[in-house]
Amino acid sequence: MTPEIATGLFGLLGALVGGGATFGVGYLGSRVQRAQAEQARVNEVADAERARRSQLADARNAAYIVFLSRVDGFLDQARELEELLDLASSEERPTDQYRQYVAEWNELVTANATVQLAGPEPTAHRAQDLLDAVGTYSEMIDKRYRGQRWPPGLATAWDRARENRLAFLQSARQTYAAGFGVETTPA
Repeated sequence: MTPEIATGLFGLLGALVGGGATFGVGYLGSRVQRAQAEQARVNEVADAERARRSQLADARNAAYIVFLSRVDGFLDQARELEELLDLASSEERPTDQYRQYVAEWNELVTANATVQLAGPEPTAHRAQDLLDAVGTYSEMIDKRYRGQRWPPGLATAWDRARENRLAFLQSARQTYAAGFGVETTPA
């Protein structure tokens, strides 16, 4: 074999080995980059889902806070009106207090509608139960305001409203925690 041919063969062999190595490294590098890009997309989707769940949990929590604030405001107005009705003579009616009480009721109904939309269904159901219990208590106060005697069961209606408030609060806490993937244990 002549030195020129040997040099050519060794050059060709070197080019094949070098080219093969370069191709192999390039191929592995592009595979790693492709895997990293796919993982980045998976991470972006997961981050977006976590952000969506977090925003939903926060929006629900805001609705629950407004609802509970309205429940508490209404119950405070109702208790105050109840006391005024006990003190007032049959001809006197605390009309200003009654107007505030009715305004609080209207705000409470609106806040309940927001919770019904925010959900989820078990928490919305608890909110409706609470509104119904508060409504039963309210009807008794309304009857007294219209000049009737106190209906039987006023204290029971108050207790039922408070029990339903606690049940809603527990459901709201569980819903909020579940929005972040946290499990809570019932108290």
